[in-house]
Amino acid sequence: MRPLSKMGHAELVTRAERWLRNTFHCRIVFAEMKAYTAFGEIPDAIGWVNNRSILVECKSNRPDFLADSQKRCRGEKSLGSWRFYLTGPGIVMPGELPGGWGLYEVHGKKVIHKAGVKYQNAAQPPFESNKKSEIAMLLSAFRVGEEK
Repeated sequence: MRPLSKMGHAELVTRAERWLRNTFHCRIVFAEMKAYTAFGEIPDAIGWVNNRSILVECKSNRPDFLADSQKRCRGEKSLGSWRFYLTGPGIVMPGELPGGWGLYEVHGKKVIHKAGVKYQNAAQPPFESNKKSEIAMLLSAFRVGEEK
């Protein structure tokens, strides 16, 4: 029997933002930002470091993870040069990961790599991200900043 995660989606997204800033040293990080992308993708968290993007999809329960594979944005040319799921313990089994994705779990104050691809800054990323959508997202952030 799988252990049930007690972390909610919002808490996972907050952890993903901190994880991108502190572990991956992303200087720009967005969480659940709505902007024009080719497939209408709204990433839970995305950050940029060394001209590469890191996408984090947060899943607090199995049905949410299973539904994720049905999104039209899950093709090769979507957001993220690196793509990871961040979950509580036992939400996703290692054999269920799509090719090129990594699985990290939150265990208390630690984020632990469980399966799939592991981030390596100097390595070739597993995906070629949709740069047009990422640029549109970055430009949208500038526009929002101007409106304040």
